[in-house]
Amino acid sequence: MTDYNNTRNPKSDNYSPKDQTFDRQAPDNQALNTQQVNDQTAKVTVNNHADNHSATLWLIDDDAALRLILADTFEDAGLTVISFTQAQAAWTRLNDILQQPESAEPLPDVILTDIRMPMMDGLSFSDWVHRNFPKLPIVIMTAHSDLTSAINSYQTGAFEYLPKPFDLDDAVATIYKAINYQPNRATNPNVTGNITGSDIDATPDTVPNKEVLSEATTKPISTARSVSKTHKPARNQPEIKTDTELAPQVQSQAQSNPSGIIGQSQAMQTVFRAIGRLAHSPITVLITGESGTGKELVASALHQHSPRKQQPFIALNMAAIPHDLIESELFGHEKGAFTGATTTRQGRFEQANGGTLFLDEIGDMPFSTQTRLLRVLANGEFYRVGGQQPVKVDVRIIAATHQNLEELVKLGRFREDLFYRLNVIRLPLPPLRTRREDIPALAIYFMQRAAEQMNTTPKQLHPATMQIMQSFEWRGNVRQLENVCLWLTVMATGDTVMVDDLPPELLEHSPVKPQLRQPSASAQETIQDQHHHAGADILHEGFESLNWQEALAIWAEQSLQEGETDILQTATPEFERILLTAALKHSGGKKIAAANLLGWGRNTLTRKLQQLDIPS
Repeated sequence: MTDYNNTRNPKSDNYSPKDQTFDRQAPDNQALNTQQVNDQTAKVTVNNHADNHSATLWLIDDDAALRLILADTFEDAGLTVISFTQAQAAWTRLNDILQQPESAEPLPDVILTDIRMPMMDGLSFSDWVHRNFPKLPIVIMTAHSDLTSAINSYQTGAFEYLPKPFDLDDAVATIYKAINYQPNRATNPNVTGNITGSDIDATPDTVPNKEVLSEATTKPISTARSVSKTHKPARNQPEIKTDTELAPQVQSQAQSNPSGIIGQSQAMQTVFRAIGRLAHSPITVLITGESGTGKELVASALHQHSPRKQQPFIALNMAAIPHDLIESELFGHEKGAFTGATTTRQGRFEQANGGTLFLDEIGDMPFSTQTRLLRVLANGEFYRVGGQQPVKVDVRIIAATHQNLEELVKLGRFREDLFYRLNVIRLPLPPLRTRREDIPALAIYFMQRAAEQMNTTPKQLHPATMQIMQSFEWRGNVRQLENVCLWLTVMATGDTVMVDDLPPELLEHSPVKPQLRQPSASAQETIQDQHHHAGADILHEGFESLNWQEALAIWAEQSLQEGETDILQTATPEFERILLTAALKHSGGKKIAAANLLGWGRNTLTRKLQQLDIPS
């Protein structure tokens, strides 16, 4: 996490000396004077013009700690930063520029704003800026990184969307790209903000939100600004905020994402950004991914957030239709075209006219039908089976497959020209096993939905149960997880789903196979009476069949999901209490012998007895 130099004097609408609360602790081997540092820091200018004015960033966030971190980062990256605590203040200055352009200050080169702020939220601000300053790029950041936030951000004209927590180097790279975009002052025609296939076609197993920037359009990021995504700040340092309570977060996502597309992982953030960018475009999209990853949900989301949302969304699974009926299903037929064609029938293309046609499992389409589909994609016209007159339609095509179309092309089973027609934008969906951090949220969501279907109270998943579910491979992906949650809602006894309630396939392939059962009420009362301190249930309450490491891991995960903090300070005294008590019991109450068993000195043992209030 970034440290601070209290001699720094950032420009801000509310800057005061009390904001300077951090000191930079530079290592000895980096002890450089201020002039040397300034000489090594390259200025960032719009489209890399060689002038004396560095690009200006307006930073808007009501979180003072995060605002200081970002301001320090961007200033070190060669930008001039002006900070605002709320969007209303930035709006006032922009409105002054709008009303009095001849005497006002210059516009910023890029704006970075949070979404949720008092008075004026970031989305409303972005929408106003886009309407009045359409060439001014805005980057939106938010801790509420769900599909709706991503789509709303792009719909307000945002250049990019950054879900928190994010890597500082990623943020700098995004700001560089926004500055170099600058359509009103662009000198390089290759620098655009439009989405390309390479922007989305990222392998899910890799870090998905790394921006690839060419040397011709970006300045190098200082190595001193490198911050890992997994880096955790010290307790007294601020960190980029995110939700810590899982259940309320899932409920919020379920309400704001009626499509059911849920995920906080980096892989899913890439998918959200892609949907946000593609929703308002009529361009053809090819969705790839294993079976059960939610390809139809993504296709439906693209339609529901597009200008075609009032028109039909027609989904057709190519693998589910007999080959001799596919052409009639797609293009319709005239009366008498074949035996049994007693009336004229519209095909799926005509039914989807003005809307979206989703062709699932496109790799299973017969070769002959691929030729006819290619003609429709080329000119929007086709003939019904047995028809003489062309039918013209306006349909957006979204295709999906779990197969490798490139391999099918090599084998001669899929037309190469059709492949390139469909593969305009490829959107790969990650398998569930590569985003295990999303499993708890998905499981809770599916348990709630299953309870609604069964008209019953949602059942809770025991932490040990959740641990096994996260360790499972889920070859059927999200669809398999949904089916398991439905099975548990029907078959599991009690209000809490224990490990032995899980279906056999999960237990057989699980690396952890505890046989947990919910303790009785009397047993829970006994445990609570015996261990009245806050962390004393770490090795109890159903963990009797686990080793202590597994029990501790389950307790830690449950505590974090419930929003608890300082869990190390909670667990350490109880851990020491258990070991000290066991050593004293084993030594018959002899302190010196107990200290030797623990590897402590006698004075340390005596001090611990006093701190932990253990009778000697």
